[in-house]
Amino acid sequence: MKRLRSTDDDVRRRLPLDDPSVDALDERLRKRLGVQWASRATAELRVAAIFAAVSRDLLAVGADPAVLRVVTRAVSDEVRHADICRLLACRYLGREVPWPAPRKAVMPELAEAPEEIRPTLHVVAMGCINETIATAWLEVSREGATSALARAAIRELMADDVHHARMAWAHLASAEVTPAARRAVGVWMGALLDAAATPWLGRSKDVVEEGCPEHGVPSLARTRAVVRETVREVVLPGFVRLGVPVDRGEAWERRTFVRK
Repeated sequence: MKRLRSTDDDVRRRLPLDDPSVDALDERLRKRLGVQWASRATAELRVAAIFAAVSRDLLAVGADPAVLRVVTRAVSDEVRHADICRLLACRYLGREVPWPAPRKAVMPELAEAPEEIRPTLHVVAMGCINETIATAWLEVSREGATSALARAAIRELMADDVHHARMAWAHLASAEVTPAARRAVGVWMGALLDAAATPWLGRSKDVVEEGCPEHGVPSLARTRAVVRETVREVVLPGFVRLGVPVDRGEAWERRTFVRK
């Protein structure tokens, strides 16, 4: 039987895995970065599972064909992202890192939301919020990176996340989403931000909190600043332009980031 071509086959050719800057790192920091990349592989696979559920729901209720093409492709994009992160984990750790364990789609808790608008709420959470934040964070990660390997990996991830975010905003702006549904997004804004933005802010044993910008890893403090700036300057204004009430989103932002 002919072997299926793996993501590795395509990605390895574009990633400079022999980047000497990795070997020049202090061993302890290099291993910590490897653990963080392994953790990111698991997170990317989790996102793939969520996009699979979102795709299923949009196919069931209907969406613009251009939106459907991007959201269904996003599943394979995120699987590829998991492989990229795993490959970097292998390189930094200096050993083989297994493929992440299977992930279930963990959707925002929206049991009280009308069933007919839940697919749109999930698109908003994953695309308008999460992938918009991810795109901004990856841009900051790339700006500080001097490692050829980190820059190449970030470029691969960012190219797809930009499309995922645009897909979500396009869906929210489309004729498939009624003005009433857009108003409903405003009602659930706090829950959507809690589900999609809050995870970016927390500490984790797998995160290099002080960061390593030259290897594409912003500090936790810089990450939190990026999330705040993106929510305040991109996400909430984007909702306003589409007629989505943002009073609950602004309350979330004030509650989450105490203004000095």
